[in-house]
Amino acid sequence: MLKLLDDDEPAIQEALREEFSDTSGDLSNELAALAIDLKPADQHRLSLLLLPGRRETLIQEWRIPQGGADALDEDWESFEDMLRLISDYLHDGVTLRPSLPDMLDIIAEDATAGRHHISENKLRVWMFESGRFAGNKDNYYTPANSDLCWCAETGLGNPISLALLYMLVARRLDLDVTGCNYPGHFLARIQLDSRPVLVDCFHKGRLISVEEILSENKNISIYAKQAILSQAPLGHILLRILRNLEHSFNKLKYPEDAKIFKMIFESMQPKP
Repeated sequence: MLKLLDDDEPAIQEALREEFSDTSGDLSNELAALAIDLKPADQHRLSLLLLPGRRETLIQEWRIPQGGADALDEDWESFEDMLRLISDYLHDGVTLRPSLPDMLDIIAEDATAGRHHISENKLRVWMFESGRFAGNKDNYYTPANSDLCWCAETGLGNPISLALLYMLVARRLDLDVTGCNYPGHFLARIQLDSRPVLVDCFHKGRLISVEEILSENKNISIYAKQAILSQAPLGHILLRILRNLEHSFNKLKYPEDAKIFKMIFESMQPKP
């Protein structure tokens, strides 16, 4: 079937669509095992043919907690698994790459290599001040920014994906890094010299004093103030990612993908 990928005959393409739609949407392991090296154009065609399978896999494997997003609370295991499902969906299904948990393990191992002690601040410096991970300023709205595996591979991401990498790697190292659901620009939060400090992962991990923000911005909104003073619940972070993906796909004129993430977003709302 792979030899027919570049055959533009409508009947052939329709037959391929039907055949590949019955898969999970990811043939990367099979292609690697068979040592099949596809041309970039054929990779792109195959990825599009596998997309219906990835859509179905996402819908079938997504588990809605009883109580919606609020029920996630401190359930980091379920939270990370949902992020993995999103990454798998956004992947091309053709090229081989490690799973999200494995990628996070690798980053954590690299961060601690040759170190006897690592702190939240040292991890921040290693990840962001060093330039290992940086804001994707040239393609801010690409859905790939919500694929944490892609972010780990390329070192690029949007504010929330970079903060999530920081949080999830920190958790593997028994460090305390949480999220700040600041409107318009997601931030991370750490303690530095026993004081809460915000970390702008998108801008090289610059530090922002919570005290200075509150003292210098007298007209700050109640929502923004609440975000600064409190830890972002995992479920609320997930909802923000889902909403970002819906907007990104709408912006790119991919209504079917946008519809899926809108549906998942709405399914995660707490039931009355």
